[in-house]
Amino acid sequence: MIKPTGSQSTFALYEYVNPDALEDIIEVCASKKSDVEVRFTVEGYLVSVRSDNTIPIYEPPGAHCDISENPCPVS
Repeated sequence: MIKPTGSQSTFALYEYVNPDALEDIIEVCASKKSDVEVRFTVEGYLVSVRSDNTIPIYEPPGAHCDISENPCPVS
């Protein structure tokens, strides 16, 4: 596991989702030439596992927002 820097977080994905089941879903869809994306949240982060072998992780809304200076717009 790579140590996070600054305000990054670290977590073990297997504590939140069954990796074998997730892999099965992705493999079945890939074998059928079907694109799939499985999304779930972990500690407020949105994790997407895609059949093209990418796993983008999105920060929670307002993660870099300092409301004391300038409130972030609500999306």
